[in-house]
Amino acid sequence: MPASVSALLLILLGTGVHQLEGVMTRKYNEKNAQGGFLFTAMVSLFAMLFFVFSARDGLQFSLQLLPYGLAAGLCYCTASLLTFVALGCGSFVLSNLFLSYALLFSVGYGVFFLKEPVSLTTGAGIALSLLSIFLVRGEKQNDKAAGFSIKWLVCILLSCIGSGMLGVLQKMQQVRFCAAADNEFMVITLGFSALCLFAAGLAKNARMSGRTLLGSAPYAILAGLSNGAANLLNLIVNTMLPLSVAAPSRSGIKILFSLALARLLFHEKLSARQLAGILAGTASLILLNL
Repeated sequence: MPASVSALLLILLGTGVHQLEGVMTRKYNEKNAQGGFLFTAMVSLFAMLFFVFSARDGLQFSLQLLPYGLAAGLCYCTASLLTFVALGCGSFVLSNLFLSYALLFSVGYGVFFLKEPVSLTTGAGIALSLLSIFLVRGEKQNDKAAGFSIKWLVCILLSCIGSGMLGVLQKMQQVRFCAAADNEFMVITLGFSALCLFAAGLAKNARMSGRTLLGSAPYAILAGLSNGAANLLNLIVNTMLPLSVAAPSRSGIKILFSLALARLLFHEKLSARQLAGILAGTASLILLNL
């Protein structure tokens, strides 16, 4: 089988597996929206395991890496908790679309701080992303059906900022350590995130923590393992294809998968304008990754 075909199959598999995290988060949220801290803590913990066991030469931590990892951990736990809330009160596909725009922070950091050139495709991608945001706004007479509410908007925007800052910190540490400490960075990030979320969950309601952990375990374990597995598959694909090919492929497929799952599993109804916005957003993500 040609390497390009194998890589495409791995992209499809990785993107599909990653959708399981959002589906499990949404399903558990519908069952018990109050257990967000402990649920997201378990997701962080099980996602971390993939980076622990996928380190080929073992993990080698350094004190210089610690500030990057701890700052990223705060961003990750904030973003994951707010995503949990957003998926419970808004559209599945629109949430995934807005979260995908987190890469704009990395693009901005590269342009303004690393002096990376701005290509025509980058400019077109940013313009399309703004058009997409305008098109997917809620219907004035039926915001709830459109999956658009003030609570959802605040949570998804703050989550996008947290995810975007996580991407910036990851890029900063890759420049600082020549991309030689990715596993260690993610272990610190996810481990610190899990610790913060567990502590917050226990402080909020220690008496119910045991019951919450047991109830959320099946969903959280699947969500965490799917997160880790998707990241591991992405690393494999990145060794088979140029990042300029792999990244836009993943971005486009992710939104299309989200759209299908939103319709099939959650029966979401979007207007023609919002569907046009999703298509514009998918195109913008592809262009931004080129």
